[in-house]
Formats: sequence, structure tokens, C-alpha cells
Amino acid sequence: MFFKIINRRYVRTRVIQFVYSNLVLEDNSDRNILDFGNSLSNSLDLLYCSIDLIKEIKKHFLSNQTAKKTFEIILDNPYFNFLSDLNIPTKRGITINWDLNSNYINDIKKRYIENEFPQKNKSKNKDLDFFIYFFSEIIWSSEILYEFIQDQNITWTDDIPMINSYIVSIAKEHDLNKKSMFKIPEVNNYKNEIVFGKKLIKQVFDNKDKLKSFLDGRIPNWDTERIAQIDLSILISAIAELIYFPLIPVKVTINEYIEISKEYSSPKSSVFINGVLDKIIKDLTDDGTILKTGRGLIT
Repeated sequence: MFFKIINRRYVRTRVIQFVYSNLVLEDNSDRNILDFGNSLSNSLDLLYCSIDLIKEIKKHFLSNQTAKKTFEIILDNPYFNFLSDLNIPTKRGITINWDLNSNYINDIKKRYIENEFPQKNKSKNKDLDFFIYFFSEIIWSSEILYEFIQDQNITWTDDIPMINSYIVSIAKEHDLNKKSMFKIPEVNNYKNEIVFGKKLIKQVFDNKDKLKSFLDGRIPNWDTERIAQIDLSILISAIAELIYFPLIPVKVTINEYIEISKEYSSPKSSVFINGVLDKIIKDLTDDGTILKTGRGLIT
């Protein structure tokens, strides 16, 4: 089955972003927790707006078909139809009125007409091939649409690839004959992930100075003032998880933050972060600061 939009990797990444944004600002733990919860809801709003866009594109092509140009490849496409028929939750934070922003749909139509659907290296499922091509190469290769979406919400910049991958995964993996079994995800589906993220943010900001102090003397040839801000954000978030989440195994935490560093920091950062965390884990385990229980004891 297709992946969860909001998982713990996503939550950890979002926490790091909040830590990074607030390292040089006045701490406000309650405000950060509220903003974090809103940011997760906003990610789902982007999913809803993207599906709304697919619906509006289909409607636009339907209203513009002629005897010579019927657009059957879109209007009869089962993947367009499946997504267009989905019921979007009415409770949302951000909506986009695509009727009032029809210039983006006109640009998509123009680009579709100007570009030919490539026939090479395609599978036996031509409808799926076309949907993925149209969604990826026509809709989301539109620079003006991409910029417009980014302008709607600051967190959507990072969410666009994830939401696009999720929609493609729906098309690839869901049985279209079992439409009633598919439910659009809502924020209430991710209560455990949200609780985890809010607790992590609280622990980071309530103990930020203490967490930074664990780096003293454990960074070869560096001091905490010279560490890149993103690396510092990753490190103190990882240390908070190691100390304050006894049920999460050490190996899970270190692997997660190293993978995040590969995506969001410099090429050498993962090696640096791995080395620093290894030393901190050894020292803080020896003195009892890191104390795992239950599932956290798994190695």
C-alpha cells in the first residue's frame, strides 16, 4: 500500500525546521507547538488543493472540447476520473479557488497541447502512463504554478514533492475497482505522529541550552558557535529524542537523523553528525542520562 503522508521521518524533519528557524529567535515553546500542529494540517491542505486542481483540469478540458478536439485521453482516463470523484474533507485550513486562478489551468492546457506524450519505455498500462506523464511533466513542470503554490504557504515548498509522490502512488497502487475502500487522509489519522512531534518540540525548546551543552568537548576541532545552524538543529533534536524518548531505540534515532542530514545539510554533514552522536550516545549511556526501556532496548 502507498506510504503514509505524515510519518515519523516527516515529523522529525519538520521539528528540525522549526528548531532551525528559532535558533536565533526568542524561544516560545507554546507558539512553536501550535505552529507545528498547523504545519501538519497545511501539508494535508496541499494534498486537497492538488486533488481539487485535478478536478478543475478535467472540468476545464470537458468544457473546451470540440468535435475536432475531444480530449478523450484525459476525460476517459480512469485515474483522472478516480481522483476527480474523491470526496475532499470540508474542514480545511487553506483552500484555492481555481476558478479565480484559471490562468494556471490555461497554462497547463497550453503546455499539454504543445508537448507530445512520449511513447518510449512505457508499460502495458497506457492510461496510467499518461496520467503520470500529465501529472508530473505537464502539471508540476509548470513554473508559474509551482511558484504560485509556494506563495500560498511557506511550508508547502518542502511538501510539494511528498504530496506529488503520494498522488502518483495512489494511481500506481490502489485498485480503481475498490474506490469505496480508499479514504482521503485527514489530520485525525495521524494523532500518534502529532503527539510525538509536539512532545519532541517541547523537549527541544524547554531544554535547548542543556542539549547544546552536551556538545561541549565532543566536537573535534570545533565549538558549538561554529557548527552550521542546520547541523546544530539536527544534533540537538537527535539528542532530545535520545534522552526523552526511552521507548525509541538508539539505532532508530541515529539512523533517522543521519538520513535527514543527507537530504538537508552538506554532503559531509552525515559523517560529522554520525561521529558526534556516537560519542554522545556512549558518554550519556555510561552516565545514565540516556536510559532506554521496553522497545527502546532493541539493538
